[in-house]
Amino acid sequence: MTQPVSPFVQLLAADKSNSQYDSLLKEAMKNIIDISSGLWTDHNEHDPGITILEALCYSLTEQLHLTGLPIADQLQLLRGTKAQNDFFDPKDVLFNTPVTLLDWRKWLIDQDTILNAWITTQKESTPSIFLQNNSYNFTSGIQLVLKGIYEVLIQWAPDKLLGELNGNILSVNQTVNLLIGATATYWADIIFPFTWDTTDPDFIGFKGNMTLNTITIVSSGLEPDPTSQGVYFADLKINYTDPVTLMTRDIIVSIILRVNTPMLTTEEQDAVVLAYKSYLTSLNGPVFQYNKIIKQCNLLASQTMQALMKQRNLAEDFAALNAVNIVEIGVQCDLEITPGIDVVPLLAEIFFVLDLFISPVILQDELPDNEQWKAFEGPILKNGYLSDYKLQLPPGRSIFLSDVLHVMLEGIQHQRNTNIIALFNLSIQSFINNKLAGESEENCLRLPDDFTWRPRLNIFKSNIVIRQRGVIKSYDPGAVYNAYQTLKNTVVTTTPVSVLPVLVPTDELTYNNSYYPIQYEMPACYELRLKELTSTNAQARGYFFFFEQLLANFQTQWQSGMQLLSINNADTETRNPANLRKLLPFYDSYLSPLYENALKTDKDDNYARRGELLDHLLARIGEDFRYYSIWDNLTPIAANTAKYNFLHAAPGLSYKRFQAFNYTQPSWNTTNTATILQKLVHLFQLPDKLVKRRWKNWNPLFAFSGVYPKIHFTASQGVNPMMKSIDYAFDYEAQDGTSDFLIWGINKDNYQITTSAGVYSFVLMDDKSHILATSVNTYPTPAAATNAATSFAAYLKANWLPTEGLHLLELILLRPQTYATPMLQDKFLSIPLMPDLTIAEGFGTDMYSSQLLVVLPGAGPRFGDDAYQEVATAVIKKELPAWLQIRVVWLNIVLMYEFENAFEAWTNAISNPAISEANFKLAKSDMIDSVNNIFNWLKNRGEY
Repeated sequence: MTQPVSPFVQLLAADKSNSQYDSLLKEAMKNIIDISSGLWTDHNEHDPGITILEALCYSLTEQLHLTGLPIADQLQLLRGTKAQNDFFDPKDVLFNTPVTLLDWRKWLIDQDTILNAWITTQKESTPSIFLQNNSYNFTSGIQLVLKGIYEVLIQWAPDKLLGELNGNILSVNQTVNLLIGATATYWADIIFPFTWDTTDPDFIGFKGNMTLNTITIVSSGLEPDPTSQGVYFADLKINYTDPVTLMTRDIIVSIILRVNTPMLTTEEQDAVVLAYKSYLTSLNGPVFQYNKIIKQCNLLASQTMQALMKQRNLAEDFAALNAVNIVEIGVQCDLEITPGIDVVPLLAEIFFVLDLFISPVILQDELPDNEQWKAFEGPILKNGYLSDYKLQLPPGRSIFLSDVLHVMLEGIQHQRNTNIIALFNLSIQSFINNKLAGESEENCLRLPDDFTWRPRLNIFKSNIVIRQRGVIKSYDPGAVYNAYQTLKNTVVTTTPVSVLPVLVPTDELTYNNSYYPIQYEMPACYELRLKELTSTNAQARGYFFFFEQLLANFQTQWQSGMQLLSINNADTETRNPANLRKLLPFYDSYLSPLYENALKTDKDDNYARRGELLDHLLARIGEDFRYYSIWDNLTPIAANTAKYNFLHAAPGLSYKRFQAFNYTQPSWNTTNTATILQKLVHLFQLPDKLVKRRWKNWNPLFAFSGVYPKIHFTASQGVNPMMKSIDYAFDYEAQDGTSDFLIWGINKDNYQITTSAGVYSFVLMDDKSHILATSVNTYPTPAAATNAATSFAAYLKANWLPTEGLHLLELILLRPQTYATPMLQDKFLSIPLMPDLTIAEGFGTDMYSSQLLVVLPGAGPRFGDDAYQEVATAVIKKELPAWLQIRVVWLNIVLMYEFENAFEAWTNAISNPAISEANFKLAKSDMIDSVNNIFNWLKNRGEY
């Protein structure tokens, strides 16, 4: 079997001799002796010929030294200090967008607004889909679990202004005037009954900018919890103006208030309750603050979802972004410290390290030099490398007291804090919705066995008793909290990110760009350094001309190496011979006026060499365009232009090759397309990369009539009927007949003139001499019939051939969805069945997951050719991801028009957030009907 020719430019074998100069001189002397030993006998060093030979060997040795350097060193020499973009950056051409769930998690954590994220596959479709008797329904049968639909659990990074965004807990404080005339600050946590991802219609208003009118506490006010000290329940009646409808609404929000600061007397409790009643009903109070948090979270969620939609892979979708639930952790202990130590910074540091331990931040890693390649595995991250090992560790569901003890004693520096003398009576508790959920036992605190619950330290649910020399020392919890927040904002907890090193030659290399003539190395007696001609140098310069031309050619060609290998080189010239008339002006009188013509490169040779260089550059990024140049029947010039355009498109095609279109943004008549479609535009040499109509409405051209088994169509030129087709048994056969009609009808040579009863008509024939259609009218002469046929062929060619192009339809996007409007339900895709009602070969029970339909018009000089369709189908499947179930269909004009009508309406509907549910469902139903009709058409054609 013949081995395929490599697209790479092959390097010459390296010279392995000990001394290139010695080997060159030895070989040259041997040739001189063999050729001219009868005329030239003095081969000693003083002989002028030997002197010239030695100089030539030295010059060639220098050229061989330069060309023998590693390619990286050669290019660095040629580049010098110029900052040119001659080569692709690895991140631009290596595939580096998210594919696996781990990739997606890395990509999300790398976003500045996200602290942590978890990606899971959707466990159950919404609404549920059931399979019964190889057909889908919403109620009974085997439940279908669709693949490729993901849900994202998000933990937001703290906001600079709003602080903590996660959970439904708002930490607040109030300064209360006590009866004894003193004031004190009381810290509390307010629990709201929803988080930012709520879908409850009563709380949707919090996602926008609410205009609060009144807030009142209904019934008996703050009701104490008899089982928990400091815990109160309240129902807040909130009247607000909706920013969209401008209508006022009343909603009830049930909250839980937990006062964390101890209250020792009934009078103190009454004063605190009164203060918090006033605070809860304030229009600038916690409701206003929580509205800002929910609004900000939903803004971030919208931005994150848009970013996910831009990165989405083919046949995959993101169903929802969900909020984490917060389980609060409180720490209780007694701490004996050195007398005289400031308590506030010590406690702030303890709480800071506890917070990092309980809610660890995933840090970027610094890669060693020999593992820098790992940075290119998976998505490129702007904030540094994230370790697979760290991300795949199982989430801890227990907090051990021994670990807490070590963390508290060691602090930020991870060294034993000598200011802490002893730590005793250590315990930890967990709180859910301001209620005690668990206490440490057997040296650990167990957390909920659900990773959606994320632990978070709450300073005000903690109680650290400070003792100095056994005496309890009081401190201000508010001051500790402020110092703790300052630490969080100032202490660097991220690992320094290493920058990939710039590759430079290891040796100190320099190079002189100017050509230095070999004749200048000759002894002064030759007078070769003089500009003018003399009787001494005239003949010698003639001898040296060919050496100078050869060496100068070597140098100029080597100097063009950077240009030849540059991705930005648009020059078609590949050879760069030196012009000695310009380099060495004293040769002007020696040279013929045709000298410059002799230096020119043969065009065909130049095109071939340019093509090889482009093949090499494409091969460097894993692409091979040579086959497509031949398949697309491109001339050498057109082939090189196509290769160059493909090379320059590589940064937009390579790193995101599996990316789908962003269906939340307009796509019809735009370049918002799947990356693979943009690549196929280059491979197939298609006219554009837009999502647009490729075929017209067939109605003005074709009119169908008849019933089974005699169905035909009439083709018209404008309003004039021109030809009637043969009879077909079925509608789909007649529709397919229109494609054959156009394929053969555009060529006037496929029409034949017939005669009967002294009048003439014409028929359309295919390549097997089968009659496809007969003219409706008759003509008085053969010339008139020929003119009519020629005119009709030209009309078809000019007006009715489709524009070459294709559409990609991801069937996962047609899955049923839940509507707010009652009784509104989506249609299902139909599973193609055989006559015995078994599932057709090539199909399965899941028509949605990993399914991609590729639709092309089946007519035209290329698209109407069966052999072209076969090869193009193979190319499409080869370029698409192997895990997809790909079905390529070449449609007739009727089905194509129906499909494009539905596809345009559906893409416009799915990208329009303001569309009504009824109108969206209608567009989606038409799209589903079109797909089902295509599958039924395939069945009728016997393709399954």
